[in-house]
Amino acid sequence: MVKTLDARTSQGSNGHNILTPSFTNGVPQLFAQVGLQVSNPGMFIRTFFSGIIEVTANQLPVNGNFVIEVYRGLSSSQQLVYRAGTIVQANAFFSPCVLSFTGSEYNVPPPGSGQLVYSVYAIFTYDPSFSINNLRLGPESFNATVYSND
Repeated sequence: MVKTLDARTSQGSNGHNILTPSFTNGVPQLFAQVGLQVSNPGMFIRTFFSGIIEVTANQLPVNGNFVIEVYRGLSSSQQLVYRAGTIVQANAFFSPCVLSFTGSEYNVPPPGSGQLVYSVYAIFTYDPSFSINNLRLGPESFNATVYSND
């Protein structure tokens, strides 16, 4: 029998305003973090997660690379569990660029503290000879649910 242990949402933006700080070329930007309570888990712990992040490309003179990374832990120096990316086209016609993602992690080790943390970073990389501002539009959100067997 499967048991739901916890479910959390981190929402940095509902998409109504441009977000600050914007991206610095190639520097990971934390945009979501959740702490799932895992008490008395069964044998196999697994996490299902999903999220969305949106950027604008209307100031982008060249194509950019947009990547999200999900880590188990409080920082990007922890365990990378998921990575996805897309190319952002340098053309206002294609703006905005929405990256939605769904992933999972199976056989997660039980946390000693009773809290399983996931941190999500977005990295935007573009030609460094250009200066670009106000790339983060929103929405930005991350949902995670942790399950185990009884």
